[in-house]
Amino acid sequence: MKTILLRCVITLIGLSFVNADETVTKQKPQTEQESELVKLTFLITGLHCPPCAQTVEESLRSIKGVKSANVDWKTKNARIEFNDHTISAQQLSGKIATTAHMMGGDMKYRVWVALAVADIKDTDDAAWSGLKEALSKVEGVKQVVVYKAKAGVGIRFDLKGELTSVKLIAAMADAGFKMSNY
Repeated sequence: MKTILLRCVITLIGLSFVNADETVTKQKPQTEQESELVKLTFLITGLHCPPCAQTVEESLRSIKGVKSANVDWKTKNARIEFNDHTISAQQLSGKIATTAHMMGGDMKYRVWVALAVADIKDTDDAAWSGLKEALSKVEGVKQVVVYKAKAGVGIRFDLKGELTSVKLIAAMADAGFKMSNY
């Protein structure tokens, strides 16, 4: 009887440890996702004046998941820090593109994500062509522009979708290209 009772207690203690481990395992990825912030540079065309930049910046700061946003009218760059699990880079691009334009009417902002490319020389046309082709095949990518002299690419997304910069960079790593956020 004591042996059976002892086995039951050991089993229950063992189950408690297993359940505690499962709880920690389940919570850990959520904590990592919540703390994982991405810093991306977005190139925005259609910024005609400083108030345009201010409008886009204010719009960005009101979006859930965006920690900080700085839009520079002179360079047409937006440096955004955000949680890629709360709002993806593709969704963020869509939000910027659909921000009401200061000039009104049919004026729209065009948004490109800028990514740095490593290990490709500006004279290696075949590698740049291969990278552009590989990027164009990623679901959610609408257009790719190569900037050889700056060792980077500009990527324009479809307005709908949930492609993250992490997934995009990983897809390019799988295709043999090393990329990173600017």
